[in-house]
Amino acid sequence: MAAINFELKEYQKLALGKFGEFLRDSTTLGAEVAFMKATKFPFRNAPAVAEGTPFVCLRVPTGGGKTLMAAHSIGIASRDYLQTTNPMVLWLVPSTAILDQTVASLKDERHHYRAALLQSFNRNFAVMTKAEALAMSKADATGGAVVIVSTIQSFRREDDSGKENPDGLKVYEDAGVLMDHFGNLTDEQVALLDKIEGGSRPVYSLANLLKLHRPMVIVDEAHNSRTELSFRTLSRFNPSLILELTATPQKEHKPERDKHASNILYSVSAAELKAEQMIKMPIRLTTDADWVKTIGGALDCQKALEEAAKAEQAETGEYIRPIILFQAQSASKDDPTRITWETIEKYLREDQRIPKEQIAVHTGPRKDLDDIEDIRSEKCPVRYIITVSKLKEGWDCPFAYILCSVADQVSPTAVEQILGRVLRMPKAQRKRRDALNQSYAFIVSRSFDTTAQQLRDGLVEGAGFDPLDAEQIIAPQQNLSFVEVQAPYQSDPLPAEVSAPEVIEAVIDRLPTSIKTRLSFDSETRTLTYKGPMTREGRNLIHLAFAAVPNVARTIDRLYAKSNHFQTSAADEDDKPPFIVPLLGFRKQGELQLFSQEHFLDLPWRLDQCDPSEILTRFRLPDTARIGEIDVGSHGGIEIGFPKKVQADLAGVIKEPAWNLPRLANWIDSGIVHPDITKPSAVVFITKAIEMLNAAGLDIHVLARNKYDLRKAIGTLISDLRGEREVGQYQALFAANTADFAVSADLSIIFDEQTYAPNQPYSGATKFEKHYTRLVGDLLPTGEEFDCAVYLDRHDKVRYWIRNVDRKQSSFWLQLPHGKFYPDFVAMLTDGRILVVEYKGAQLYEAESAKRQIGDAWAAASDGQCLFCMPTSRDYGLIDRTIGQ
Repeated sequence: MAAINFELKEYQKLALGKFGEFLRDSTTLGAEVAFMKATKFPFRNAPAVAEGTPFVCLRVPTGGGKTLMAAHSIGIASRDYLQTTNPMVLWLVPSTAILDQTVASLKDERHHYRAALLQSFNRNFAVMTKAEALAMSKADATGGAVVIVSTIQSFRREDDSGKENPDGLKVYEDAGVLMDHFGNLTDEQVALLDKIEGGSRPVYSLANLLKLHRPMVIVDEAHNSRTELSFRTLSRFNPSLILELTATPQKEHKPERDKHASNILYSVSAAELKAEQMIKMPIRLTTDADWVKTIGGALDCQKALEEAAKAEQAETGEYIRPIILFQAQSASKDDPTRITWETIEKYLREDQRIPKEQIAVHTGPRKDLDDIEDIRSEKCPVRYIITVSKLKEGWDCPFAYILCSVADQVSPTAVEQILGRVLRMPKAQRKRRDALNQSYAFIVSRSFDTTAQQLRDGLVEGAGFDPLDAEQIIAPQQNLSFVEVQAPYQSDPLPAEVSAPEVIEAVIDRLPTSIKTRLSFDSETRTLTYKGPMTREGRNLIHLAFAAVPNVARTIDRLYAKSNHFQTSAADEDDKPPFIVPLLGFRKQGELQLFSQEHFLDLPWRLDQCDPSEILTRFRLPDTARIGEIDVGSHGGIEIGFPKKVQADLAGVIKEPAWNLPRLANWIDSGIVHPDITKPSAVVFITKAIEMLNAAGLDIHVLARNKYDLRKAIGTLISDLRGEREVGQYQALFAANTADFAVSADLSIIFDEQTYAPNQPYSGATKFEKHYTRLVGDLLPTGEEFDCAVYLDRHDKVRYWIRNVDRKQSSFWLQLPHGKFYPDFVAMLTDGRILVVEYKGAQLYEAESAKRQIGDAWAAASDGQCLFCMPTSRDYGLIDRTIGQ
């Protein structure tokens, strides 16, 4: 079978990277210090479980791919914290429907959830339900990773009222089928386990089996499992760490009221989801007091979207069938006028003549969605789904585009359960027609503003969006004429000084097919013609293509406004000039290429030619007389260092086969990421390092017992050698090839509202007037960096500026020896030049010479069109001096 290709989104990489860094720090610093280091916030121990247990939350809004992140987190925890290739994982989900969906995906060879596990464990893992885990063999438990997916309710001994839970009790009952797991245990292992009543033998239960294996616990939709009862249940399995994933984590911490706050390690913003094409934004809202008009508007919207979808399919081959989700009112004996699901279905069938097979009802006695095998299939006719309070749990179809609600009010719960269903983008990829990149809400209401605010509140409380994100998400409905319009729109004649016709035609020919088939140039009239409305994305691509052609940008903007029927004033206000910033290029074999590591690093790196002898000073055997650091806990009790205790417990329960040199070298290599080194080269280097340790008196079996510490030492040595190589070759290139740097309009990025993706929107009191996008990203409301932003905003020679967000595909960057440099600010000056500013505190300034070097090289290569400066110690006057040069 062909390998599954998938790529994590940038925000998913950042969130999981933060998780891995936290776990690595936890092994040496403890969870409390590691969390404080990562977030600057205090760490709260999970109730009931052992103090020091890593307990963190990744906050991801609806539509952000939490389940995929959960699948990847298992390999990260296994490598960076548990230090085992045989982890046991208890994956808890909120409902049986989501349980079935998750298990099916993790067992599906074609699914990217399973691919995430394959990436970490090859095929050495098993996915089980609780029922399957109750009969788990010892070979399964010790032969590879085990992922048990269940609801937390089915692991509880008692329900919320305190009564015994028969289903949960099975986890704690003696079962002969599990007997093999409890043979040859040490006294220390037996002491941890529950014993049969009146005896000393461990209960042969799944609960005891989990205790032995110290499971990693993943809590999906963690806001549903926040009671002390839930945490008491988890404590019975002696978890090694707890990872929560939710859109709406508990933020209030009042244990006396059974409210336990999550430790939010990383928070994903709606802007990041939008930039990564995960969600359809904005939500276009229409309100009317008349329910018939409201439904009529939604039906018109669906028909228009379907026409746009057919045009999209004709051009790209992607099939989309836009669906309306109707939210009806619940029935009431006292009010026969309520708009129930029966009323809506009758109206659709009898008044609108909609065929029966296009309508699905999922509420009360009707569960039509259960009978639909694949709602995304082209054979499925369903276009209208009627519900009352919520849809089938786990139902996820990105074809849902429109919410039409005739309910009494739009509550946060309704937003979470229904509106959240229309946010997901089909195939997580923007469409060529803007109408298909947005979602739509038609609500029965007398007040647009009140309803809009209710939706915003619901997006915050129910779907996990930041309040500042939510302010930008709800927008008034626009003209619904989404039908493909092929009328040509002609530009004004291009200025006389614009390049020759063959140059213009060559630029058009390099555009994507979807644009160049619409855009044409008449050499006689010197005009551009565009068929149909030009999208914002299309406008940006045309701007980038024509960036090297002078005096054409304004013509493109006017054509964009004209094709969308924008009034001139509205276009000037809403559509600022394009913010195009050239990147740094490097000439290689006569071709100007984007400057990157490949220009100073020969790949693959021949690590096998490097000297590994430094491993002799870097690797030391740990003190085997103790398991970990002994400390005094917050409650006064003596405790052993939690991470070392977990690792020792796991090592004690997994009996490993005999080790030899080749096996140990390959095992160490498998846990070190090295995309720049071939596996044979890495294994040769690692083998040499092990042989040197053997020669120094360390037996292979001793090294195998300490293999995680050895892998860490070798991995750090390889990383340091890599760093020395990168710096040396980077500086050599600068010394000999400075003249090969150049800046060209052909190598540029364009800042845009759609792709700007801050992690956390700025929420300070100071209002910025010149920031290019509505949101200002990742800027603290006080401090030297903030003061630099204020200085730029108030500068009379700055037309626009933007906070350049670190490590985003849509951000400006320059290549450093070890990675990319993302300066703090980029400004468009009133004279058209581009200014890049990186602010550095005095204590950091001297260490940033490489950033100054590459920034100056970028500016020097631009013939005065680009400027760079690095102010420090509040010397914002350097900005004036740089602009004035």
